[in-house]
Amino acid sequence: MRKIIFSLIMMAVGTIVQAQSLWDTSKPDERFTFGLKAGVNFASTDAEYANSTRTGFHVGGTVDYNIVKCISVSSGITFTQKGFKSNFGKADAYYLQVPVLAAYHFEAPTGVKFIINAGPYFAYGIGGKVSYAPSDIMFDYDFHQDSFGKRGFFNDFEMGLTAGVYVQIAKLLFGFNYELGLSDMARVYSKYHNRNAAFSVGYQF
Repeated sequence: MRKIIFSLIMMAVGTIVQAQSLWDTSKPDERFTFGLKAGVNFASTDAEYANSTRTGFHVGGTVDYNIVKCISVSSGITFTQKGFKSNFGKADAYYLQVPVLAAYHFEAPTGVKFIINAGPYFAYGIGGKVSYAPSDIMFDYDFHQDSFGKRGFFNDFEMGLTAGVYVQIAKLLFGFNYELGLSDMARVYSKYHNRNAAFSVGYQF
């Protein structure tokens, strides 16, 4: 994963050096741009009891409000799977997530476009299960527990920060983003902040 991230960063840096226009403030071709995206998540946490990455997925729609050609505000809604694995069990946590990102666009001489974005995200937990072994029980709940709700393992609302790098070829996008959860999601034990590295493939209309 580190090699892929490093390659994307170096590709973006190399393109910046060769780019014809790094600050194109002319009027955008379209004020709004819509798209779809899907990909794989590698979710983790800073909690002491969760010591392994949980592989999941995400799928959703995107919308960009294009201020000028090189600057936009990106948002949308994504159904995304997070959670954790540990010695005593595992957790699946499904969220509806909305980012509000500042995005910078630039184009290489070859026509390949690059996008760098960053900003906050807001998520609401809608489902999932947590299971843990009786021999390592640390909670007052059943061995199988809902991820969210009145007796859920996690708090329902989450807020965090995310940043990403994307490559756009024609209408296809390929990218990586990292999410740093700021909300303490733990209801019953210790502290729990989500972490997530995500690889995406998208299509813009």
